[in-house]
Amino acid sequence: MRSSRQAIVRSTIDSLHWSNRQAMGIMNRAGRVSRLFWAVGLLLAVGCSDSNGPHQGLNIVSGDNQVDTVNSYLSIPLTIQVLNSDHQPNPQHPVRFGSNGIVLISPISDPGFLTNGISETTDANGEAAVLLRFKQYAGRDFVQVTDQTSNQFLRAYYTVLPGAPALVHADPSDTTLYVGGIEAFRPFVTDAYGNRLGVSPTYQYQSLNNALAISAPGKVMGVAFGRGSVVVSALGFTDTVWASVVPQGRLVVQGNNIIRTNLDGSAFDTIPSPTYGGRSLDWSAVNGTLVYDVSASDGRDLISLDMTGHAHPVVTDPLMRNEFYPRYTRDGSYIYFTGVDSLSNCWGVWRVYPDGMSLEHVVADTVDCGPYVYQGGPTPSYASSPSPDGTRIVYVGGRNIPYLGGTLRVRTLATGADTSLGVMGQFPRWSPTGEWIAYDSTGMLMLIHPDGTGHQPLLYRGDYFNPAVAWSPDGQWLVFYGFNYYGSPDKPTGFEGLKVVQIATGLKLPLHYAAGLTNPTWQP
Repeated sequence: MRSSRQAIVRSTIDSLHWSNRQAMGIMNRAGRVSRLFWAVGLLLAVGCSDSNGPHQGLNIVSGDNQVDTVNSYLSIPLTIQVLNSDHQPNPQHPVRFGSNGIVLISPISDPGFLTNGISETTDANGEAAVLLRFKQYAGRDFVQVTDQTSNQFLRAYYTVLPGAPALVHADPSDTTLYVGGIEAFRPFVTDAYGNRLGVSPTYQYQSLNNALAISAPGKVMGVAFGRGSVVVSALGFTDTVWASVVPQGRLVVQGNNIIRTNLDGSAFDTIPSPTYGGRSLDWSAVNGTLVYDVSASDGRDLISLDMTGHAHPVVTDPLMRNEFYPRYTRDGSYIYFTGVDSLSNCWGVWRVYPDGMSLEHVVADTVDCGPYVYQGGPTPSYASSPSPDGTRIVYVGGRNIPYLGGTLRVRTLATGADTSLGVMGQFPRWSPTGEWIAYDSTGMLMLIHPDGTGHQPLLYRGDYFNPAVAWSPDGQWLVFYGFNYYGSPDKPTGFEGLKVVQIATGLKLPLHYAAGLTNPTWQP
């Protein structure tokens, strides 16, 4: 019986070897080296035996400790033998061969059926055998053989080597630089499945536009604002790596924690915060503290946070029942916010000193009112933003229209004069230069002058994704949260995170390190 089965195995393996040679073609040096390792492993497997000899239960007869490249059919089947207490073969005994995943198993009778686990029954000699094939992942793995009666098990180990060189890559694949900043690429070669090869060819680098320049072998320098790309080549393969060359600045953003970082991704730091779920971040130009709103048991509260993590509520007056969307004045004298009080039971615009004193009702609207209105968010948002000189605010008032928001209005604080800008939207932000007001309109980011002229779109739906935006101190850039629905070289498919956009040109630059971060505020 054994000789008959061995003949079947040899015929099957010869067939698999013929197919494998056709698929692999002519092996390069990496492939030949892997074959050498395989041959050494085979000699060791054949030439060495267990000095203690066979023992009761499971024993490996042949086929363990083999080495070969990805996608290979192994030359020797994994054969085990089960012995009884008298060290005699135990026929018709159930065993199971199981793999972790990078080794596939198939029965001798059906080599085309590949799986992670097979149950077999021993033959008259107490033996059971399976064929093995490596998958596409290089590494070290094992096949576990379990006696299904006693639950005794043993493991046969295998080494999967990478295949032939097929791709070149470089880390980082996408980065962010300042003008004059330098990035060193770390190139590497992989097989067709992404397994790294330990080869060190000579790499060539070529910049594809004027945003980046090759400053030294493997190094690029930011030359001008824009989206730059470099082609990395070796062994006849190429890859393109990207970089956003951005203006200088420092951000605070919301992730799982509150994070501060330079705009190029350097000095990335977490601010220890006792609160979670903060949003509508704003940064004081005077004392460097942050203000944001957080969930509370009865609504949302305004929280002040310094850079060392010390936090405290801003509004302590029991009159207020719910607070949203805080914004500092440029001189740091006030924090404007959307609030509802227990007297009027109406949402409106309020302001307070940063120390919580001098609470004042600025816009007492009567559109969103009721005894239980404090339990939800304001409709419209009433989100406000003060002008750079602190004499006016822009806010969202009037009756809310679904998806459009409310009417943008400008109020002169000294006189109470109120002017409509004639547009519907939400979450306005006055630029630091006073020239523009940015706001959200049905998923588009719009610009308008404070006098109602110059109305124009800056970002269209499909790029701009979140109403939280922040201006650069010079008013030339906005940072926003975006998502790319369409793939192109400058818009990697699926990127979701922070970007900056240049007001004058509409140039959009993704901040690749900021994937998933939102609610940005730019240091004034």
